[in-house]
Amino acid sequence: MTAGWQHWVDRLACFGWRLLLVSVAIALVGGVLTAAVWRPSSNAAPVAAESCPEPPCFDLGLSDIHPLDVPGGLALLGYVLVCVLGVPSLLVGLWDLRHRRWAVGGRRVLAFLGPAIFLVGTETLPHLLLPCPLLRAVCEDLPEHGWSVTGRWHLLDHTLVGALPLAALYGWARHRWRPTSIR
Repeated sequence: MTAGWQHWVDRLACFGWRLLLVSVAIALVGGVLTAAVWRPSSNAAPVAAESCPEPPCFDLGLSDIHPLDVPGGLALLGYVLVCVLGVPSLLVGLWDLRHRRWAVGGRRVLAFLGPAIFLVGTETLPHLLLPCPLLRAVCEDLPEHGWSVTGRWHLLDHTLVGALPLAALYGWARHRWRPTSIR
């Protein structure tokens, strides 16, 4: 493996970290704006008689996207892109680990595993740690699913409970991972 490839993989991982921070900022601002301007019927999609009258239809459902859904979609797209940008780091990191360069290999593997854990945690943690017992105003009781955070607060819940703490934890791990810490 040449040093040029390793340099570009490390730069890609650094770009991924910055993209993750921008995506979390978009989610935070979007969550606050969504909570501020939400109206009970503002996110209701129009009911169509038949979504595809003559199959095959290739409508991706883009006409049903509400403007309040855009920040959450952009943030999620950014989170997924950061994971994709970490794949070269994973491959080079595994190569480094195979050649017993533990510190450098571990840091490069972290450039993939950190965003992957971040993505899974951001999407699952807010559903496991519901604020409903403490903040009844942000929740609703759904007969099929039990308690859930309402649409008005949903993106903000995912950002405050999932994205911000996990981004801080990943940033701390990136900062603390030094070759001397492995020894």
